[in-house]
Amino acid sequence: MKTKATLIIGASALAMFSCDTKNYTEQDRVEVTTNLENYVDSVETAVKIIPVHNWSVIDERYDSLDNRAEKVYEDLKVEDDNLEMIEERYETIVKNAKAESENFERTAEMHMDNVETWWDKTTADIEKGTKNTAEDIEDATQESLDWLEKNFDKLSDETKKEFEEISLKLQKD
Repeated sequence: MKTKATLIIGASALAMFSCDTKNYTEQDRVEVTTNLENYVDSVETAVKIIPVHNWSVIDERYDSLDNRAEKVYEDLKVEDDNLEMIEERYETIVKNAKAESENFERTAEMHMDNVETWWDKTTADIEKGTKNTAEDIEDATQESLDWLEKNFDKLSDETKKEFEEISLKLQKD
């Protein structure tokens, strides 16, 4: 009887471990991989269009998709080479985009500083009685105004506000 009970318990345990039922299917693996790739593609496209982003939100969504994919791959006991390649690509995109964003911000700041310096000088001259017109705008300042106007939608909120204030005052004068 003891042997029979041991065999039954052993068989049950063996059946439990050998039946290791999977929660996910191959279709789930393809789906999570595609979702992750599509997200990385959309991030890559977005950073080409607009240089300034909320990286914590982007990273949070990526991490969520990546964690889900890792669970599926782990459950299916599949090598995650695809995930590693996607992660490397994502990290490269983010690194390059952040560098590009910093460069854009530096450029915007340089142009805004140029315009503000010109504006401060111009308003000081007006207070002395000298009237300046749009024709008096120096080439470098006009180039900065043009650049800021062209890239207005991509500027930070603070820079947009500063540019709008100066543009309105320029139109009044």
